[in-house]
Amino acid sequence: MDHTYKFRFSKLIIILSVAAILVAAGGGIGWTIYRIVDIGFQTVLLGIQYVVLLLVSALIIVVFVSLLIRSCYKITDKEIVLWFGIIKSSYKIADIESVHLFTKTNKLVVYFKNERYTVIVVKPEWNNEFIKDLLSKNEKIRYDVSTTDKDGDDFVE
Repeated sequence: MDHTYKFRFSKLIIILSVAAILVAAGGGIGWTIYRIVDIGFQTVLLGIQYVVLLLVSALIIVVFVSLLIRSCYKITDKEIVLWFGIIKSSYKIADIESVHLFTKTNKLVVYFKNERYTVIVVKPEWNNEFIKDLLSKNEKIRYDVSTTDKDGDDFVE
């Protein structure tokens, strides 16, 4: 059974993404359509500018809307699938050596056999469920937790 975990974006990222969508829709598409209606296609260069502005604005809207709607991790029986908007990456669970939870930052780091790693950022209350789900797919995965001491600078494993 597949489980899906949504990205946890900061409020700033959400605000900037919405702002980019609004600027692309209003400034890019709206203003360009207004200019087409107002002055038309007076030259070929102006027509090309209109087309490029409309395409870039539409692309910005698609990318940022997809980031906000479809950014998640999906754990299947054989892999972790990362959807970051329209970009899809997958990691084989068999290649995972260990998972490390950094409690100070609430980030999970997944280490692979080929010395690569990826950082998983989901809601902190989902960390345990995500880890249990991942460990249930491969019992060879080592799991570690870093907790901070009183000074907050050193890690104890």
